[in-house]
Amino acid sequence: MARHQRRRANQERGAVLVHTAIAMLTLMAFSALVIDYGAFWVSRGQAQNAADAAALAGALSLAFDDPNDIARAQAAAAATGTANKVWGAAPSILPASDVLLVTCPPGAPGLPDTCLRANVYRSVARSNALPTYFAQIVGLTTQDVRATATAQILTGNATECLKPWAVADKWAEHWENGAPNSGPWTPNSNFDKYKKQGNQYLLDPSVTTPDVYVAPTATDPGTGFTPFDAHGAQTSDYGLQMTLKIGSSENRISAGWFLALDLMKADGSTGSGGSDYRANISGCSGHTYAIGDTIDVETGNMVGPTKQGVDDLTAKDPGATWNTSTQSITGSCAPGVCADGQYYTHSPRTVPVALFNIDSFFAGSPNGKTTVTLTNIMGFFVEGMGGAGNKDVVGRLVEIPGLTKGTSSVTATAAFLRKVMLVR
Repeated sequence: MARHQRRRANQERGAVLVHTAIAMLTLMAFSALVIDYGAFWVSRGQAQNAADAAALAGALSLAFDDPNDIARAQAAAAATGTANKVWGAAPSILPASDVLLVTCPPGAPGLPDTCLRANVYRSVARSNALPTYFAQIVGLTTQDVRATATAQILTGNATECLKPWAVADKWAEHWENGAPNSGPWTPNSNFDKYKKQGNQYLLDPSVTTPDVYVAPTATDPGTGFTPFDAHGAQTSDYGLQMTLKIGSSENRISAGWFLALDLMKADGSTGSGGSDYRANISGCSGHTYAIGDTIDVETGNMVGPTKQGVDDLTAKDPGATWNTSTQSITGSCAPGVCADGQYYTHSPRTVPVALFNIDSFFAGSPNGKTTVTLTNIMGFFVEGMGGAGNKDVVGRLVEIPGLTKGTSSVTATAAFLRKVMLVR
């Protein structure tokens, strides 16, 4: 009996080792599934983040740097995307072939030709494939991951940081005294229809062919400023230098004629007076204003607070200047921390300014109304004070980041407000 038990034990010797080997192979297979496949999905999410960042960066470059400089947008997209590591290493993005202008996907909210797509890779073909760990026991030494994202450039219709100025929008210039029926509007033109008589603006009887203003709509730019053409390229209105002049001192309504505004604060309260007016020039009221909104006109002499507010504003970014060759701002502290210790994505001297309809303001009231309705919102790079007596605000017409509020809007050619969003 004892001999039989010893013989049986000898026959079963090594059986545990076989079971252990099988269990180890099974555990390694599960490890390959869990660890290597898990690494793939983590990397897939990181690659998507890189693609999203690349697409947004490229679209932002087109929206706010230069809509015609495709190479710059491609370089910005590649630099931003590769800064987002995928499984500890930079993904591959070839600017010329992986960052492209494409037709927007179905359902995208903006114009179909305003999208940019970015692809990112970690693959064998790009010599930067993801490693494997346990899957190597079955001969799988690498795995590929790829992600794509598409961003669209859209127009906005609102802003949180409107400056307390409402500027007369551009009109159609009609010439008098035997000259051609119409001529080009210039920053030195007068709106030949009203003339100041005493403290009132009345129709000028000497004007037989008055100038005409037509407000922009969602489908037509009217006579207003058009910074872009139908293909998104900059027009002569983009970068145009204008001098903003407080309207109460003008006998004629000239280009740049503006009204001081009594802006609302973020909490819905108002703060009339020079100190609040000055603070709204140098800072941000926090209240969201959109095209079509009505705002109270500020009373009193605001020449002094205007200069003080502009000086405060320009001191935040003293090195920023307008480059007429590139039609862009150079020497800015942005993107980055500026002189006031705050971080800015674009120069704090680039501000949103309201545009208004002159005829609507004076309709039925020779003194003008106590409110003004926004027909558009333009971007304005404040260069500083100038004009007669250094009382006017000098700057350039530019695009600026915007928001969306309600449904009022203007056509893309008249829109200064831009925003960028992912659509795929």
